[in-house]
Formats: sequence, structure tokens, C-alpha cells
Amino acid sequence: MKRLPVLVMPALLCLPLAAGCGDLREAAGLTKKSPDEFAVTTKAPLVVPPDFNLRPPSPGAPPTNQADPSTSAQIALFSQQDPQTIARNMTGNYSMAEKLLLANAGAQNADPGVRNKLQSDVRAMQAADTSFTDRVLGASPTPYTGQPVNADSEIGKRTSTRKQAPEPKKESGGWFDWF
Repeated sequence: MKRLPVLVMPALLCLPLAAGCGDLREAAGLTKKSPDEFAVTTKAPLVVPPDFNLRPPSPGAPPTNQADPSTSAQIALFSQQDPQTIARNMTGNYSMAEKLLLANAGAQNADPGVRNKLQSDVRAMQAADTSFTDRVLGASPTPYTGQPVNADSEIGKRTSTRKQAPEPKKESGGWFDWF
């Protein structure tokens, strides 16, 4: 009976050490298992064909309503059209190498009105009301006249209108003033 505490105490002291081990944590279910982000793919939604003539799937065959992820990646990365054909059909005073570069870059899919959209965005930003930014930045409400600024007169104007700050109070340093 006297030996029981002597045997139990070392076992209890080793328990926290063993709990830190990875195998014991994994066996106890304490480890976090996050999903593999590369294994996650989108699945096509379930749809019922309009004629309701469903054939049973063949055993072991991949689903017919889902695209193969590698095929989807190839379609996204590489154009289905031949760049040579696209380059030959391009208009403009470009060399064949430049046309091939543009065809491989996907210039044929570019939006032709993108320059007009950008210009309209720039015009909208220029016509925007700047009163809020002027208030935040403390800018003067007078517009820029195009004349150079006389620095000496500006300093005189600004110093005459500025109030003098009060002298800061000298605070006691507490116990350190005694030494």
C-alpha cells in the first residue's frame, strides 16, 4: 500500500509529457486536419434532362456531367484556337512575330471599348467634387490661379494669423526631483 503512491506519481508526471507527443495527440483526435485545397474541385449542379430518359451509369466510369480538372485547367490556360491561324487573320502593320505574340497573349479576346471606358472613368474622377478632400487636407477653397507663390508674403500671412501656443506647464518629476 505504501508503494502505490510511489508508482502512481511518476506515471502521473509522465502523462503531460506523453500528451505532447504527436502520435498520442493524433490517436486521441486532438490534431487539426484541414482539407487539401488542391483536391477541392467544383462539381456541376444536379440537373434533370428535359426528356427524362436516364440511362444508368456504367460501373467505374467517371461522371459524365463533370469536367476533368486537368482538362478544365488546360482550357483555361491554353486557347482552343491555333495561334498561327489567329495571327494570319490579324489586321494591322505588324510583323508575323508580333502577331504571334499578340495571338498567344489573347489580344483577339480584348474588349475594343476598354480605352473609352478608362477615359470616361478618368473624366468622372476629374469632375468629382473635391470639397470633402479639401476640408480633410485643410486646403484653401481658392482655386489655383497658375501664378507662382511668393514665399515671403505667405510666411508673413500665416504667422500673423497663427495664435501663439500657451507655454507648457512644467510638471513635477515626482520622486526624481529629490535626487
